Amino acid sequence: MARSVVARLIADGTDTTRTDLVKATGLARSTIENHLNVLLDHDLIEDAGLGPQSNRGRPAQAFRISAGKGVILVADVSSRTTRLAVTTLDKQIVARDEIFASVDDGPDQVLDAIARSFESMLTNNALSEKDALVISVGLPGPVDAKLGIAVRPPLMPGWDGVGVCRYFAQRFGCDVIVDNDVNLMALGEARSYRGEFLPLLMISIGTGVGGGFVSESGLLLHGADGAAADIGHTKVDVMFDTLCRCGNHGCLEAVASLGAMAERVSGLRKKPVSEGELFDLLVRGDPTTVSVVRESATIVGQAVADLVNFCNPARIVLAGAITQCTEDILAQIRSVVYQQAQPLATRNLSLMHSTLGNEAGLIGGMISGIEQVLSPRGIAYHTRHSDSTMLPLGL
Repeated sequence: MARSVVARLIADGTDTTRTDLVKATGLARSTIENHLNVLLDHDLIEDAGLGPQSNRGRPAQAFRISAGKGVILVADVSSRTTRLAVTTLDKQIVARDEIFASVDDGPDQVLDAIARSFESMLTNNALSEKDALVISVGLPGPVDAKLGIAVRPPLMPGWDGVGVCRYFAQRFGCDVIVDNDVNLMALGEARSYRGEFLPLLMISIGTGVGGGFVSESGLLLHGADGAAADIGHTKVDVMFDTLCRCGNHGCLEAVASLGAMAERVSGLRKKPVSEGELFDLLVRGDPTTVSVVRESATIVGQAVADLVNFCNPARIVLAGAITQCTEDILAQIRSVVYQQAQPLATRNLSLMHSTLGNEAGLIGGMISGIEQVLSPRGIAYHTRHSDSTMLPLGL
């Protein structure tokens, strides 16, 4: 545990010298020295030269997280595309790729395409599977992060119970972690503020409607089984009792997702309207489309107001391509939240668009991967003896 704390303090960049680490941890200097030697011996940290000049003598030796230890493989899976990246432990992006594959194609095809892309990016950058420290995967559905599986995901037919962690751990021989995509978006967004504006609630409106919550201590809220903040299938009070893909009626996702909005616009315009056409109509200011989108935003706002009363976030971040097309969605949600949530919960609350956009999931996946490497279990795994029987996470 202590070794993980030391490594994470160095990775954060705030406490990088022996004196800094002694003050931050309260550990003896000899204990800190022992942890530093182990981390140095296994290339998890490296010499960063001299730290800042102090008032009492010469600058002390500083340390930084090692850029050359290995790489993090990140997959941000959405319903139609998957964004991929190879990054270093010090948050540098080595390579990117994008796969146009629908989750409807099934896990075998999608996971194989992701694995082949990872292999290609590694090869193209003079790396191999042995350089992979961890694989971080975000999935667009409910995820049991402890088991590394999706659990009855409405948008992912055929994925229920599929061992995503096991698949990649067997293929690459490294630790693998899996989380909900909006959780990782929330983590990426929260880390971009460097400790400010916490707790943070992320709301994503797209093929589904999802949520992610980062606590005041900067940790993702997963709950007992990984279902925390999964707002898409909460019951909403609407006059149309729409059947949701999850099998229930009146879910938030069934009335406020892109598909739901496009379906209502189609009915009102008396002709089919695709999700792509919905964007075009909205940008052009079509009255019917604008009315439907505002109505959906009102319903989302009502659900968010309940969450604000419950968990009192400092910031709500809105994500999804449709939220970037018009200010109506953010404005409507903001209006409803301030009207319906308690004054104490809204007096310092800010609502805004995502600052990371499409990058949020990848950045969150990278952060999650780095934190796994530097976790107590990760440190134990990456500093294990050659005769250790520890298996990669996921096996």
